[in-house]
Amino acid sequence: MKVGFMTNAWGTIYGGGGGVTSIVDSYYISTGPETTAFPAIAAAGFEYVELFEGNLIAYEGRMNQLADLLAANNLHLLGVYTGLNFIFEDALAEELAKVKRVLGLAREAGAKHLCVGGGAVRHDGIREGDYKLVASGLDAVKKMADDFGIIASIHPHMGSAVQSPEQLDKVMAMTGIDICPDCGHVLLGGGDPLAVVKKYLDRIKYIHLKDVRDGAAYPPGYGEIDFDAILSVLKATGRHIDYTVEIDGYPGTPEDGAAKAYGYLQDKIA
Repeated sequence: MKVGFMTNAWGTIYGGGGGVTSIVDSYYISTGPETTAFPAIAAAGFEYVELFEGNLIAYEGRMNQLADLLAANNLHLLGVYTGLNFIFEDALAEELAKVKRVLGLAREAGAKHLCVGGGAVRHDGIREGDYKLVASGLDAVKKMADDFGIIASIHPHMGSAVQSPEQLDKVMAMTGIDICPDCGHVLLGGGDPLAVVKKYLDRIKYIHLKDVRDGAAYPPGYGEIDFDAILSVLKATGRHIDYTVEIDGYPGTPEDGAAKAYGYLQDKIA
């Protein structure tokens, strides 16, 4: 089954320490080692993985080791996730320099997708002009990704300026980038994942399958989201759409979550 699984289910998630004083070195890192995550993902039946950009950058200068580790587990890198502030205009060049670095590594590793979270929420709240800044930044990322042959998509995320359905609609109206809905974040942000999928169906090439129960992430099919309906809508397009399961924060073990996710999806996605 050609579905990915995000390695952030292992370990904890934090921001790269270099980002405190150097914006270009600001990135997500998952502490769970790939030497643990990759075999478990493969054992569950998955063929693809997604990494945070910080975990990918860790292989810079030794990309052969990542390739060997993927090959040893019969896995392929499907996507990479990154986050940007976008709203601080003087810092955007630094953020885009990071994206260019990540895209180069992603292409070398064979990745197909770049998921982009953002933008930042100011200490005194979101300004109306911030949506235009986010959209403009996303367009810059899309252009850069296109040059690398990688598909860039915005990923609505809790705690960002693109959290609620209204915020998403504002940004999507001003940018040409595709969307990778994270069904769990859409629900937690006050939206209806099925409605978002239907509304932006033509702009979906990649989607994160995260279920939610009592505010926590769960494998698809084990929470409150109607994934049967969502997958049916996506399948009916007749287009190839890529899928990745992301269940960071799942109360069970990541191995259990991966097994449950695969069991639910195996007869629903070719």
